[in-house]
Amino acid sequence: MEIIEEKLSSRSEAEKSIVEKLHYLEGQNQALIAIQDKLERLSDFRSDMVLSREIHSILKSGISKFQELVKTKVCSVFLVDSEGFEFLHEVSIPDELSHRVRMELDAQINSGTFGWIINNGHPACVPAEVFGKGEARSLSTMIAPLSNKERTLGAVIIIFEEDEDFIRQQTLKLLYILAGFFSLSLENAYLFEDLKRSYFDTIRAVANSVEARDPYTRGHSGRVADISKVVAAELGWSKREIELIDWGGILHDLGKVGIHDAILNKPGKLTDEEFEIMKSHPLIGSQIIEGISFLEPVTPFILEHHERFDGRGYPRGLKGDRISKEGRILAVADAFDAMTTDRPYRKALAARTAMDELLRVAGTQLDPEMVTAFEKSWRAGKIK
Repeated sequence: MEIIEEKLSSRSEAEKSIVEKLHYLEGQNQALIAIQDKLERLSDFRSDMVLSREIHSILKSGISKFQELVKTKVCSVFLVDSEGFEFLHEVSIPDELSHRVRMELDAQINSGTFGWIINNGHPACVPAEVFGKGEARSLSTMIAPLSNKERTLGAVIIIFEEDEDFIRQQTLKLLYILAGFFSLSLENAYLFEDLKRSYFDTIRAVANSVEARDPYTRGHSGRVADISKVVAAELGWSKREIELIDWGGILHDLGKVGIHDAILNKPGKLTDEEFEIMKSHPLIGSQIIEGISFLEPVTPFILEHHERFDGRGYPRGLKGDRISKEGRILAVADAFDAMTTDRPYRKALAARTAMDELLRVAGTQLDPEMVTAFEKSWRAGKIK
């Protein structure tokens, strides 16, 4: 009887073990199906990401997509600086944890783990050095190098709660794929930036040639760009909008390359006919950059910096808010620099006198909001 009971008990334990294994395998199968679904969704995202040209947008959208697929505490990207020595924080989601991620990265660097992973060239999962310390739960750090054949571009840092080894390995595979997308996208974006810089340098050389024809306006475009950036910051413009002012300010008088020297450098008052020719330079400038897609955002700077708030400007006679904010801000900066520098027909005005003149024409020639922002910046000593 005892022998029979032992056999039945043994059989019961074996059946229980088989059931547990079946449940485990079913769980792993479901996890595998979920991972496959995530891979397909990440693959669908690949083309949009690789074709994007704006680096911050690439990174932010990429880690957002990754966080849709994998539960993480924070996901960050660091890019190598121009010297190739330091990893600089670019984006984190959520952003409020970016400081702690920087601390985590420093700790991984000091331990030698980060350097080993970067040199190895493959994503790896290691215990977190900063996150989770003093807490009941354990957190892990995933590090994925971003690189091409020639150089290291950066690294993805992910903090997540520890889970089963099987799931962790599949998450690493997802991260490996994401890192590949990032690397290709970044390389494309860097190449596009190089192309933009080459285009811009060429066009800026043309713009500089205009100023070289007139010693009185040398440096004018650069000063207008600097003033416009200060005023835009006072108005709370975005980083991207402020960056574009540098281009728009430098290129705003590009169309003067098509104006004859006899008119451009005439010491006295222009005749009506000569003034009509001079008034064509915004249109000429906009036509020069027409068809260059990345310069399209600076068209308002070039085309509308001589429009007046009361509608009596040129070339299109736009009025009030119909003039782009770019054109309105540049009109203020252009007017101030013109008044405070020597010209063939008059000496430079004192800054205080020029400021009073801007206030006088606010609401007629210039947008009052832009003039107010300019005055605040000028009184704060931000405009020299």
